[in-house]
Amino acid sequence: MSETFWVALGSIGTTLAFGGVVWQGYLTRGALKVNQLMTADAIRSRLDSQAPGVTLRLSPPPWDPLAATTIGMPCNPWPQGHTWHFPAEQEGANRLVLQQVLVMENLSDRRVQARFDGDLVVANDGRPAAAGVIVLEPGETSRDVYLQREFTIKELSENFIAEQAGQVLPHKVLGTVTVEDDRDNGSTDRWDLVLTGCPVQPVPDREGLWMIAPWHLTEGSGLRTLDYSLLPSRQRVHWVSRARGIQLPAPDGA
Repeated sequence: MSETFWVALGSIGTTLAFGGVVWQGYLTRGALKVNQLMTADAIRSRLDSQAPGVTLRLSPPPWDPLAATTIGMPCNPWPQGHTWHFPAEQEGANRLVLQQVLVMENLSDRRVQARFDGDLVVANDGRPAAAGVIVLEPGETSRDVYLQREFTIKELSENFIAEQAGQVLPHKVLGTVTVEDDRDNGSTDRWDLVLTGCPVQPVPDREGLWMIAPWHLTEGSGLRTLDYSLLPSRQRVHWVSRARGIQLPAPDGA
């Protein structure tokens, strides 16, 4: 760890009132490192206890899948029983929308700022607009934010082919939510969101034809073909000084 980091870390020790660790010139290098890590752990625990309580909830994707529209929103279910043939109909109006609705709630007594990046939009007069940055007051719940992207039927067929081959699906809806309060010595929470899957599949015994995944006798609706999360994992960064760009090291000292 750099000398600059530990100088900055020491500067907040009095404010956080941790005590218990005294920097003594006679300590060996090994003992000094142990004390440094103990101090970092103590600061991390204090920052965790002071971090704003913010929840992020995602709804299941709608099924039947949604059809893209010229204005972007709202999206309606694609008519049942439709089939597509490639390559003639791989582009144009033949597009499906993968979508989840996201809601955030600020359970803390502090104002927080949430930043939305990637395929995250809000409905603005019937059209999708980048969700951007919102401020949540204590106890406030956000408006609906949509993790949403449209794909050609050809792209979704490529997802199916990749899955059958045991490969990573090439087409995904991706978004990132970052939340922080206004404290220089605080924390930043981040959620990485992914929605993907294979909502279309080949029509049995009809070469070149594709259809929306039908109901399965034991596995249920075509929702089974989508890969998504309702409670994505949170990543937290602890700051010694946000303004100076100095982070507390990860628990393993990395």
